[in-house]
Amino acid sequence: MKTFAFVAAAAAVAFSAPASASTNLVMNGGFETTTLGSSAQFKDNQVAGWTNAKTNGWTGYGYNFLVKSGTADTSGFTSLGGNQDKLYGPNGTNNYANNALTASSPSGGNYMLMDADTNFHGAVSQVINGLTIGQVYTLTFEWAGASWFTTPSTTTHAFDVTFGGVTQSTDTLTVAPQGFSGWQKASMNFTATGAQQTLSFLSQGTPNGLPPTNLLDNVSLTAAVPEPATWAMMMVGFAMVGAASRYRRRSVKAALA
Repeated sequence: MKTFAFVAAAAAVAFSAPASASTNLVMNGGFETTTLGSSAQFKDNQVAGWTNAKTNGWTGYGYNFLVKSGTADTSGFTSLGGNQDKLYGPNGTNNYANNALTASSPSGGNYMLMDADTNFHGAVSQVINGLTIGQVYTLTFEWAGASWFTTPSTTTHAFDVTFGGVTQSTDTLTVAPQGFSGWQKASMNFTATGAQQTLSFLSQGTPNGLPPTNLLDNVSLTAAVPEPATWAMMMVGFAMVGAASRYRRRSVKAALA
């Protein structure tokens, strides 16, 4: 009976795990909670949960912007130094380009716009709490490569993503002059080495001076759920443990008879 109870309990845990694993540990992963009234480069605490790296660039912060829906190629976005910039897009005037730039994020709201020029870029970060050491976590997000107004040539785009002490990179996208890559979905797995770790995104691209720029939205971090085949193997293992235990009891009874 004890073996049966163990197998039943293990099965209950196994099949209830996917529900709890769906909890997103990232705060404000869609960048909707903000104190900014317009699209602008942000300081700490202006986009809930996220910090913008201090840099030696001319504004003192990474050249990263909170962009509100419908503004990237129309009213544009403002830097801490007072510059007003835009992306090439279908709603622009002097920055018009029929490049299919979407007016908003894939979920219909705000997104992050991050300069990839190594003279200006800086990481956007968040401290993640409540991690289980040794647990594998799946990070998903949506991103795109876009063309800053006045960009005169082809650019490349990628993100370096760091969680704890491990860095992984997205594929590299190539965007034509005045172009837009379209939104891409990315997924990465990381293993937690501490109960609290920092998640950060650093925009990368070439060439410097144009500048290449990346868009980011819908960031989610959840405990990874084993594939159905893995669950099946676990259940087979539980059954084998139960069978071995029953066989051992019968053997002991036969020896005592």
